[in-house]
Amino acid sequence: MRDIFERNINIKLIPLDSEHAILEASLLDLSHSMHVSLKVNAATQKIVEATAKMMRVPFTVCTLAEKNLKNLIGLKIERGINKQIASIVGRENGCTHLVEILQSAIRFGAAMLIARAAGYESLGKSEKLTEEERIERSISVLKNTCVVFKSSD
Repeated sequence: MRDIFERNINIKLIPLDSEHAILEASLLDLSHSMHVSLKVNAATQKIVEATAKMMRVPFTVCTLAEKNLKNLIGLKIERGINKQIASIVGRENGCTHLVEILQSAIRFGAAMLIARAAGYESLGKSEKLTEEERIERSISVLKNTCVVFKSSD
């Protein structure tokens, strides 16, 4: 029988108030168990807190990469942030797996910022809108990002 390997990445967004949310992400596989937490200011789109905890790693030196997360504070979630994350948290003084879960968390968190730009009142507040109303409200910030928001012009 062949070996089967699996990696799980989980992300959640926890609204704190109308301006802030926590993005939590974790990675679990046979060699790794790690967790990151980012506090994001939705108004400025900036990371205001960042921490990592590597509970299981293949080598003891891996945990040295945790300290790099403090250098994410102040980064704005915008085009180019994935390259910045790779540079700050990865490479020879970092960890590729931390980069992987941070970039996934940022992509997920960007949805929060898009919702805010589309005029949704607060983080995590769900409104009872029709599908057409949700599309109309979001088209200006999601134009041509997928089949739902395909431009007709």
